[in-house]
Amino acid sequence: MNDQPHRRHQSGVTLIEVLVSILILGLALISLAGLQSYTVKYQLGSANRAVLSMLVSDYAERVRANLDAAPKKVAAGSSTSKYLYAADWATQADAPVASSTDCAATVCTAPDLLAEWDMAQWRQRVRDELPRGSVQVTGTVADGLTVTLMWQDNEFGAKSLVCAPGQSPVDARQCCPVELSAGVRCANFLISP
Repeated sequence: MNDQPHRRHQSGVTLIEVLVSILILGLALISLAGLQSYTVKYQLGSANRAVLSMLVSDYAERVRANLDAAPKKVAAGSSTSKYLYAADWATQADAPVASSTDCAATVCTAPDLLAEWDMAQWRQRVRDELPRGSVQVTGTVADGLTVTLMWQDNEFGAKSLVCAPGQSPVDARQCCPVELSAGVRCANFLISP
């Protein structure tokens, strides 16, 4: 008879099992990091959309409060309202020019003076709240005012679409008035004050 006790083989974690579990943990952490980066990206996009909404609402309220200076149709088919603005992206690279009259310090009774002050204040707000924010406003109160907001979006590396007749509604909301450099985004809003 064999007097030696049977040796039990100890079972434990082998080196291969440890390496496989480290690999799985590493892949999970990399996936979580990628998910986190997409979350931050979408939060920034959501924040920009909220800012766009506030800026357009602010503009509409300014025009609505001063309808005497609002863009209206005239005999020649154009309007010279101070609430319209047609400067291109390159022209708006510098900070907006301040109004000749400060309606916060003095009461502006003339509708055109108030409109000039409103636009200077609003364009400065666009510049402050959007990265290199710029704006174009066209149209009339009767037909609707088209507000185009443009800003630099470093996450958006492509060139934006140029507005053209017959575009789909989705493309029409995000097209730019002219071809702009890569990374510039546009958003178009039609408002009726």
